[in-house]
Amino acid sequence: MTTISLKTQNIVPLSILIGIQLIVVWLVNQKELDLNQLSSLKETGILLGVIGVLAGFLSSLLPTGLKNTLVFLRWRHALPGHRFIQLAEKDSRIDNAALKTAVADYEFLKTDHETQNGYWYRKIYKPLSDQKDIASTHKSYLLYRDAVAISFLSAMIFIMAKVLMPNIMFDINFSSIFVFVVGGVGFIVAANNVGNRLVTTSIAVYMSTY
Repeated sequence: MTTISLKTQNIVPLSILIGIQLIVVWLVNQKELDLNQLSSLKETGILLGVIGVLAGFLSSLLPTGLKNTLVFLRWRHALPGHRFIQLAEKDSRIDNAALKTAVADYEFLKTDHETQNGYWYRKIYKPLSDQKDIASTHKSYLLYRDAVAISFLSAMIFIMAKVLMPNIMFDINFSSIFVFVVGGVGFIVAANNVGNRLVTTSIAVYMSTY
């Protein structure tokens, strides 16, 4: 049986998130808001499909490392797996005394973030990656991370279009960029929270089977 990847499963919800941003841009550029115009949004099947293709394309333009940097606002050791011990110490679900016993070289890993991430991925996350709670959280993280990337790219594309094609973009207010900025910030917060929860949830599940 072929397994559909988490990123592929996210195409529809990702398209909806990006579609909402585009609708808001359209709304803020209406000189007179006629709510009857919203009825035209009922037939959005084809549009949603186009947005889905564009979303998949745009999300693939940025490398994974840059996406993680945008989400966690760190150049080095961006992923929460680099800090899984520190995150576990703050999570009430996790018995830290038991974790110290379960994790070899606990104190060394605590100071070596690169090795710490590798240990978390190989020993804790990977063996449990198909567990329902972990897979669901991972899926949500990928969704919000890609939404961050697309919002960032959309803002850059919008700025370039306004500068390079002023005649075409004349009727679109420059303040529309704040739709992508505000959306991007919201997605950053969501991705950050879910990314941290992915790490702590996997540790909690791991400790329950230890």
